[in-house]
Amino acid sequence: MSLERRSRQRFILDLPLRFAATKGRREVIQGSGTVTNISSKGLAFRTDAELSPGLEIQATVNWPVALNENCGLKIAFGGRILRSAHGEVVMSVGSYEFRTNGRSNGKAAMGGV
Repeated sequence: MSLERRSRQRFILDLPLRFAATKGRREVIQGSGTVTNISSKGLAFRTDAELSPGLEIQATVNWPVALNENCGLKIAFGGRILRSAHGEVVMSVGSYEFRTNGRSNGKAAMGGV
């Protein structure tokens, strides 16, 4: 039996994610992945992109439930890469906000970062 050391509850998800990570002042690494779990302070996702700890990152996730049943939502996250190994990346969540994607047919369209 293992002792859980995390102070925040994690929620298991399987949602597409898009990101843009900043390396230095000019180089931007863009890509996509799949969210595996989320908490109030962290987000874990799988990706084929090479992301190093310390990079600043902006990520968006389409929320699976529409606002008022007809307006798609996405959540935009800002933070830093904490660790990355074997295709799994963990980022801190320094900021987040819900944004609208406009009218929807019940499925939110994948928006840009």
